[in-house]
Amino acid sequence: MNEIKVSPNGRVAFVSGANRGIGRAITIELLEKGAKKVYAGVRNLKSMDDLKPEYGARLVPVFLDLRDDKSIIKATKLTKDVDILINNAGVYESGGFCSDETLDSMAVNFEVNVWGLVKLTVSLIDRLKQREIAAIVNISSVLGLASMPIAGAYCASKAAVHSITQGLRGELFMTNILVMGVYPGPIDTEMTEDLEMEKDSPVNVAREIVQGLADGNEYVFPDVMSKQVGELYLTEPITVERQFAHFVSQVEEA
Repeated sequence: MNEIKVSPNGRVAFVSGANRGIGRAITIELLEKGAKKVYAGVRNLKSMDDLKPEYGARLVPVFLDLRDDKSIIKATKLTKDVDILINNAGVYESGGFCSDETLDSMAVNFEVNVWGLVKLTVSLIDRLKQREIAAIVNISSVLGLASMPIAGAYCASKAAVHSITQGLRGELFMTNILVMGVYPGPIDTEMTEDLEMEKDSPVNVAREIVQGLADGNEYVFPDVMSKQVGELYLTEPITVERQFAHFVSQVEEA
């Protein structure tokens, strides 16, 4: 285990998908915990205007569209002093593997959740290595640990994020960079507004993530459901897989 601890106090962070949900909550939490500056990667720069009066020059909106390579290159040129990269931006395109929309669903999920994350990380990795200490935080999902059939394409993309996180952690083990994987359960965001189940708040998730940085945690299960799944996954991954499959059967019966 890499024992690097990365307190946000006095450091510079870059949060992708910072304008809403978990990304917005993380941005605020980093600033509240003393971050020197937070680059907020967004597709609409005005979406952060309401936070500017409180945080002023410490909050720097940066245009970022993970579907656009030129946008990624331009954004990373503007963020040369980053200590903490938080790969939060993502999409949810429903669909399993036995439908006419399978390939389209896979393409959408992987374009942002996987390729966008990799491109942004690769663009910043050399700079992160130059910092005294640094961190890469990848937001995966409990569905990246075991697939839920109704969302197979999305789950596959988040499983790829999990594997990428493990690969980065191995490659960067002897460096100054903490690599953290975050595995939320259902969180109350626009992405999950159509899901009828108990959800945790983005604020609670953000607090767990930022505290995880300070504690040097490589795995973070930031909400009630994910803590339960995480504990089980680390000991009995096959049980989690069966429980998720059974959950879908129960929903279909209802």
